[in-house]
Order: sequence, then C-alpha cells, then structure tokens
Amino acid sequence: ERLKCKSFRWYLENIYPESQMPLDYYSLGEIRNKESGLCLDSMGRKQGEKVGMVTCHGMGGNQVFSYTKKKEIMTDDLCLDVSSRSGPVKFFKCHGLGGNQHWEYSKQTLTIRHANSNQCLDKPTPTDRDTPSIGPCTGSPSQQWILGDIDWKKMDS
Repeated sequence: ERLKCKSFRWYLENIYPESQMPLDYYSLGEIRNKESGLCLDSMGRKQGEKVGMVTCHGMGGNQVFSYTKKKEIMTDDLCLDVSSRSGPVKFFKCHGLGGNQHWEYSKQTLTIRHANSNQCLDKPTPTDRDTPSIGPCTGSPSQQWILGDIDWKKMDS
C-alpha cells in the first residue's frame, strides 16, 4: 500500500488483458486423482487432442489447471471437453457457454461431474493409461479428485 503497488488482477485487467489467465476461479493448481495419485497434465497438447495424466511433479507448468467460476476446467485457453458419452476427454478452446465444457465439482464427494452427460471424471483405463476416462458416477476413489489451492469460501457462496 505504501508503495502504491497494484494487484496481479489489476495487471491482468489493465496491462495484459490478452492473457489467457482466468480472473475468476475457485481453484488454480494441480488436479490429482485420489486413487492413482496421478495428475491431469496438458503435455503441451493442442485443441482436439486428449488430456494427459502422469505422475504429479508439483512444479506447476503443464499441471496447472483452473476450475473457473464458469465451471470450466482450463489450462491456458483450452478447456476439458467431452462430446460423447464414452469420452474421450479432450482439449478444446474455451467458449464460456457451458455445454460440453461444464463440470461440477463436489466438495462432499470430491467428484468432477460432466454436467451434459452426467458422468464422472475417472482415472485412466488399462487400455488408455495416459488420459483420464469418463463413466457413470459411482463414488469410488478412482473418481475422487483433489484440486490444488481451492477456495472453499468462494465455492460456498
């Protein structure tokens, strides 16, 4: 205050508005599967490619995702998107309209539910070990996710 410094939000809004960093989010950090201990990872992939899942490294980078107030799971300008009931979970440019990019995170069950299909994000299957799967919500530990730096106060309001 004494130095009249501005916040990071001010910087993003006024100096770097073209940044893909979301301004309004519930969590920003890794998204870790409770059973496998693996984390979502962009793997540097692009639109239309599958979301990756690898060992959590705690170094940020490709493992930084935000769960936004629009209920998107995003990294850079890409959002987790599911267009068919059986998946796969892919990256598509965030459009802010919900639909295939609308996810509901439950504080009680730790599940990430795809609203359109009413299916839950799950650990990888044995046939596709490096990408998360999606399937009927069962409440099993393989469908439980720990979101990094989550703000429960914002989520409850």
